[in-house]
Amino acid sequence: MLKMKNILKRGVIVLIVLFLSINIVLAVGIKWFTEGESVQENSEKCINYGAYNPSDKDIKVKVEITGSLNEVISGTSFEDKIIKANTASANSENIKVCFKIPKIYEEDCWISNLICKQECSVPVKAYSGELLMTEAPLSSKIGETAGSGATIAASAPLALTVNCKQHGRDLTIIYILIIVLVVLFLIKHLYKKYSKPKIERDTAKLEKLKQKIEREKNKK
Repeated sequence: MLKMKNILKRGVIVLIVLFLSINIVLAVGIKWFTEGESVQENSEKCINYGAYNPSDKDIKVKVEITGSLNEVISGTSFEDKIIKANTASANSENIKVCFKIPKIYEEDCWISNLICKQECSVPVKAYSGELLMTEAPLSSKIGETAGSGATIAASAPLALTVNCKQHGRDLTIIYILIIVLVVLFLIKHLYKKYSKPKIERDTAKLEKLKQKIEREKNKK
């Protein structure tokens, strides 16, 4: 009985070791060339990473973002990529990940989002987290079942600092509005003046001329 228990224990240990070994072998590796980047509001920032796969099976990877980085990133551009088997670290596949940075700092605006200024009481905001490269299921043939995947393969630290760009109010729209109003006034005036029949315009001119002659006579 005791011998049987020892055999079972050893069998369980061997299975655990094998399970862990398989997961370690199937894990994709990640290389990073920066841990922090400075970005601007309303912009897109792209960062290059390297991915390698020491296992004897192809692995498809996808990218996820963790931490407070999710507060500053409005979208991540990355297509799932297959890392070929036996890809060494020295020959790692280039992975380009692009982040969309939205508007972060509040502006002081007169009308909605128009005629705004930004004073930058907080010149820099920092966000940190990790870029996770996780295993995605490989596409399967008809009649076959794809692997479950979705296990964390590797991670890289990442910090983004968003700089505030100070600016005064842009009064261009006010100048444009004034010009438009002046043009509309002139158009209205010319329309009233030339929309009458010619005989009426000539009669009005004659009447003005008579009034002018009468005033000149009264001066004498």
